[in-house]
Order: sequence, then C-alpha cells, then structure tokens
Amino acid sequence: MHIAVVGMNHRTAPVALRERLAVPEKVLFRILQGLTTGNGRTPAECAVLSTCNRFEVYTVVAHPEESARVFNRVTREIAAFSLQEVQEHVYTLVDEEAVHHLCRVAAGLDSMILGESQILGQVVAAYELAQRARATGPLLSRLFQQAIHTGKRVRRETSIGQAPASVGSAAVHLLQHEVPELARRRVLVIGAGTMARTAARYLHDLGISRLAVVNRTASRAKQLAAEVNARAYPWELLPVALGWAEVVIVATAAPGHLIDDTVLHRARGEDASPLVIVDIGVPRNVHPRAGDLPFVRLFDIDDLRRIVDAGLTLRRQAIPAAEAIIYHAVADFMRWWRTRCVAPTIAALYAQAEAVRQEVVTRTLRRLPKDTAPEEVADLVSRYLVEKLLQVPARNLRSLALNGDVDTYQAVLTRLFELDTNAPNGGTS
Repeated sequence: MHIAVVGMNHRTAPVALRERLAVPEKVLFRILQGLTTGNGRTPAECAVLSTCNRFEVYTVVAHPEESARVFNRVTREIAAFSLQEVQEHVYTLVDEEAVHHLCRVAAGLDSMILGESQILGQVVAAYELAQRARATGPLLSRLFQQAIHTGKRVRRETSIGQAPASVGSAAVHLLQHEVPELARRRVLVIGAGTMARTAARYLHDLGISRLAVVNRTASRAKQLAAEVNARAYPWELLPVALGWAEVVIVATAAPGHLIDDTVLHRARGEDASPLVIVDIGVPRNVHPRAGDLPFVRLFDIDDLRRIVDAGLTLRRQAIPAAEAIIYHAVADFMRWWRTRCVAPTIAALYAQAEAVRQEVVTRTLRRLPKDTAPEEVADLVSRYLVEKLLQVPARNLRSLALNGDVDTYQAVLTRLFELDTNAPNGGTS
C-alpha cells in the first residue's frame, strides 16, 4: 500500500480556483463516507485537508496513480471539474514525500504566513472529520497523529510561531505592548476581511471578553462576531461603537478615510477618555489628523510593518531547527511503516509455529506411556518439534540447491536466524 497526497495550495493555484473547493464540513463528511464504504472501491483510507489556502486529499491506495482518481472524484462532487482541467495547479506526493509534506504543513512551514498557528488546528480537524466518517485506518491515523505531534513540538521547541508575522497578528502584538491590561479593555474591530478576522481571532485567544465587531455588511459582522464570541454593531451605529471602545483596530477595504478627528469628537465628546487606534487598512481608514487629538494614540500600517519584518526574520531563523525536528519525525514514521509491512508475515510465522507445537505435543503425549519420565517427554517433544519446524525450509533449501538458485535464500536464512555456518555440523541437517 502507498500513502499519497494530491492537492493544490496558495503557491500552485489562484484563489478563484481554491475558493470553488471551499465547502461546509458536512459536505466533506458525506464525500468521505462515500469514498470508503468497504465495497472494494479505492481508497483504503482517505482524509481531506481543506482551508482557504489549500485543498489536499490524503489517501492510502494500492497503486499511487489511484490517488489521482480519488482526487477527481472528490473535486467533481464539490466543484464539477476534473483533474485534467486543473492539472497545472495540482501536485502529487507519494510515500515518504507525502509524510514529509504533512509534517511541514502541520508545523506551519508550508503556510502563506510562515509559522501561522491556525493550520495545526485545521490538520486536527481534518483528521477528526475523517475519523468520524470512518475513512481512516492504521496508516493515515498514525500519519496524522505523527504530523500533529510534530507541529506541536516545532511550536514548543522553536520560535517559528512566537513572533508576529502577519499584519493582523502584529496589530495585536503592538496592543499588548502599548495598552496596559489589554484583556480588560473594550476592543472594537472595524471590518470583517482577512486582516480583521485574524486580529479578532488573536484578540479572542487572548481572553478579551468585551469585544465588538462592526462592518458594512451586517451578515459578515455577525458571522465574525459569532466566531470570536463578540458583539456585532450595525454599521449605522459606528459612532456609538467608537464611543464605547477603548481600543480600535480598523481594517476595511474602503477607498478613503472612515474615521477622522471630527467623527471621533462627535463619538466621544469633549472630555473623552483615552483611545488607542491601530489602522491596518491600505489605503488608510483613519485620517492622520485623528492622531493629533489629545485623547488618541494612532498607529498605522508602517508601524506594523516594522513588527512584521522583525517577526518574519525571527521565524526564518527557526526554520533549520524546525526542519530537523520534522526530519526525525519522518524517519520515525518510515521506520514504523517499514516494520509494519512485515507484520503479517511475522504473524503468519508465529501462527504456523504454534500450530506445529500443538500438533507435536498432542501426538507425542498420545503415543508415550503414562509413566514416561518427564525428562524423556521433554527431550522427545523438543526433538520432534525442531524436526517438524525445520523440515519444510530444509526440504525447500535442498530443492533450490538442486536448481542452482540457492545463494540468495541461503544468505537470507543465515541473516534471519543469525546462523553460524562455520560451527561444527553447521548446515548439515
């Protein structure tokens, strides 16, 4: 059997193609159930890792080329396109390369943002979904467990995820340093796009309980608010939200300034309490004049870029240590897998030896008088057992010798049983 992954990611496929494969978890669950129904169809095992930046189908198949057919079936059900249509955007990795790839993915080394933390949770979710669909077996279960353990270890033992490497995370990092007791503050996120969502999730993970979201599209504001346990303000109540907040992160796609000194004066009054604003919009969402107000501290994208650049430098320095951890994790998995490949043969060997043992004991005891001395019983049983166990391999080895095809088998037997062919009577049985 082979482990294979067929997929596409942010480096190989445009977002217009990747977003066509974005489907609810219940759809993937149904597809996974249909792939592994036990009716003889491939694959033996399957899992799908689906995020905004990647879509990958992991399979255990008898032949590597079968993995492409599985990918075809999955994508046809989701987006009605075939592998031939997207061939230039798809990669296929088999066996050790597939194992190495998933470990790097879980560790954040294959992400759009180096070391980003969300991917590890997404790998866990993909594995759990495949488990619930009964689509996993011993190989994929072991692989995903190894990758998840490796991802956690990389984050624990290196700085790959410690420094901010995205604008959204940098905004929160800056606030942690600039706002005392940030977790107790009233924080407003304006926007619901990628950067705003990233910032909101980081704020939620910090344990900020008084969190609010406002966006022009009410449904998107409500969706983000539900994800981070926040309050959603309607857009027309933006001044009210600004009056409520102590900290504001602004990240919208608006072409001009949404907030200026006049808006803030109206929202907060003459005796306004201090307000920290981080504007991560490009173009800027907050007019620079807002920073001149005595109660406002304004930070913009340039302030964050310096943090991001420093963070990325620190994360890049951690790559060699992360790759070393991954290298050993892959080696451990491959050792386990190669050993597992011979497990059925070992089991059959033990089963056959046990069957021979039972036969010899039963037949020998049946033939011996009841008053036979124990030492004689043990001697006879052991001699008959050895003869019975070695009879077949000895006969086959002699037959191979007659055919002139013995050297390889003789070497294998010598290695397997650690035979001393130079010992007295060695090999004369």
